[in-house]
Formats: sequence, structure tokens, C-alpha cells
Amino acid sequence: DDVEPSEPMILPPGTATFILNEVLYDPSNNGLDGDANGDGVYSQDDDSFIEIYNDSPNDFDLNGFTIWDKDIAGADSSVQFTFPDTVLPPSTACVVFGGGNPTGAFGGAIVLNAVTGLNFNNSGEEILIKDSAGVLYLSFDSDALSGNPNESYTRDPDITGGFVQHNAGTSSGVLFSPGTRVDGTPF
Repeated sequence: DDVEPSEPMILPPGTATFILNEVLYDPSNNGLDGDANGDGVYSQDDDSFIEIYNDSPNDFDLNGFTIWDKDIAGADSSVQFTFPDTVLPPSTACVVFGGGNPTGAFGGAIVLNAVTGLNFNNSGEEILIKDSAGVLYLSFDSDALSGNPNESYTRDPDITGGFVQHNAGTSSGVLFSPGTRVDGTPF
């Protein structure tokens, strides 16, 4: 059974680590309000994303890491994305969109496309990231923050804060900020 580690994980000195900074598992279905990937088309699975941030002075090799969704009841768990050969430099964000044609600068973040969609539910599941050996690295409990927010959950302040609804919690006026800080500035 998976155990949720603290974020970020405490690793030996000199070891790189990353944190989950923002997650959109319930994009708004009001016109293009949920078009997080900027391709001009709303799609629940394609516009869903996770944003991770390298919170260390070292490169982080994401090759073989996987993103999973796991039913809280434990009945269903499936791989949603496997990271290709990707190195995340220090103080850099990486955004994984479910699909579509991500269009925009995204603050200079590394942008990856799961192509087949991130099939995240609006509640009742955990989003897991496992390392290349299949060991749980970190998790995000969407059930604890459910209620169909139609916006992302982000750390506020970025990187160090707790998770809040993007617009409701930060009063930023926007529903998500993939690849950038809450205020839209690059990391």
C-alpha cells in the first residue's frame, strides 16, 4: 500500500528533489475558460495538467518516472504518463498536459504532452508520481480538495505554501497558471 511522503522528500545532501506546485484535475467546462493548454479547444482530459518544480541546486532526471491516478478506494490504479528522457534543471518548472496542442510560452517551463489525456477524476482519487523503479515519490489527494472547483489547485505562495484554489484562494483573477507562478511571472 502506498504511503504519502512529506513534500518535498528529505533526501541526502546533494540529491535533487522536486515538488508538485500546481494541479488541474477539473478544468472549467464553461466555453474556453478551461483551455489550460492554450490550443483553443476545451477538453477535460487534454487541459488537465500537473506542474512540478525542481526545488534543489541539482538537475533532476525524470526519465522513467510515471504519473498515476489511483481510486481512493484502491480498486483502480493506472499509469497516465511516463516521462521520456527529461532532465529538470534547478529552479525550473515542468508542466505535463493531458494532450491537445499546448500553445504558449508557459513561463519557459519544460512542457510535455501525455497525448492520450490525463484521465483525472474530479474527486475520489489520488494523483501519484512514482520513480523509475515504481516507488512512490509523491502524491496529491484530489478528494481532500474536491467540490468541482473548475480551476487548479496551486501552492500559495508558490513552492512553499499549502494548496489553495487558484482564483478563489489567491484572488489572482485567473483559473490556472501552468509553468508560471500564481501571478503569471516565470519561476
